[in-house]
Amino acid sequence: MKRFILVGADPHGGKVAHPGGQLTACEGLIRYAEKNGLGVDVIDTTQSSFPVPPIGERLKRGISRVLELRKKLRHKEYSGVIIFSSSGLSFYERALMAFLCKRSHVPSIFFVRSGHFINELDGSNFKRKIISRILQYPDVIGAQGRPWVDFYQELGVSPERVCVVRNWLSFDFIASENPKTIDPQKALRFVFVGWLVEAKGVRQLLLAVEKLAAEYAFELVFIGGGTLADEINKQASKIQNVKIKSLGWIDRENLQNELRLSDVFVLPSEAEGFPNALLEAMASGLPVICTDVGAVSDSVYDGVNGFLLADNGPEAIYNAMRTYLDDPLLIEKHSAGSLAVFHKQHGWEENCEHLFSQFEKS
Repeated sequence: MKRFILVGADPHGGKVAHPGGQLTACEGLIRYAEKNGLGVDVIDTTQSSFPVPPIGERLKRGISRVLELRKKLRHKEYSGVIIFSSSGLSFYERALMAFLCKRSHVPSIFFVRSGHFINELDGSNFKRKIISRILQYPDVIGAQGRPWVDFYQELGVSPERVCVVRNWLSFDFIASENPKTIDPQKALRFVFVGWLVEAKGVRQLLLAVEKLAAEYAFELVFIGGGTLADEINKQASKIQNVKIKSLGWIDRENLQNELRLSDVFVLPSEAEGFPNALLEAMASGLPVICTDVGAVSDSVYDGVNGFLLADNGPEAIYNAMRTYLDDPLLIEKHSAGSLAVFHKQHGWEENCEHLFSQFEKS
């Protein structure tokens, strides 16, 4: 049996509040491996994404994980190592792991999944030079979409070393089979899913809604938690003509139900790798309004399955939402587009197979 190491969130580890989308990716890879007779040893990187643990605790865990990888590489034969990384300290820890794999002559695939990683390098030539050298350690660089390939090319990574592997969903998330149908007599329902923080464009969305409220009646549902939760509740009582609800974090079953009840998904983030919430919305047949960040443009086609915003300013959000409010039947067309893109590009088994096949080439 071929054995692999997965540096990522362990689905069988202890419960951590809000571990992020990496857990979904790891669940899929482990299930694919089990189904196809492959062994996977997990080095658990699960960490709460909100709030983030103190730096001392993170450093201690990071050193422990590096030592665990070193021990495994010394005592067992592995066919490859899959390394998931975020930005910041996480990147440098995982880069050291890729270096250990190279020294041990074990091929590695390195995935940075945080859109903040791209933003961190903006305007810093020194950082770009350091990262460019570090990215020579992995045999393959994983990318969530074509925009990431372009980003790595700018850092001097040849396209031949970059593998596009798109996101997939949890097994208990049931994709819609039919596009949405719109009842002209009902108010449209927009939905936001994610952290309620400034970087997700929450304030800009509220400003757009405040302007729209002077012309239209509709609903807006926030699903998630964060520092702006109280601000949303205050604004909800001030904005007339729009019914605003904030549900906090909810389980997968209730999330699916809320998405089914909604008409359009909105996520005007400043940075993303590729948000799982976007994929869940598309799988639910929702047209999507998203900022052109990370790999979003790989799956959101402007005017086909939603609107791709050049920036997350209130005016851009206002114009996109207004288009659906003026022409609700456009939702049915874009809903079909979302389902088509989801089924064509984001199949769980196809993407996992593509990832594992990279080790045969390295």
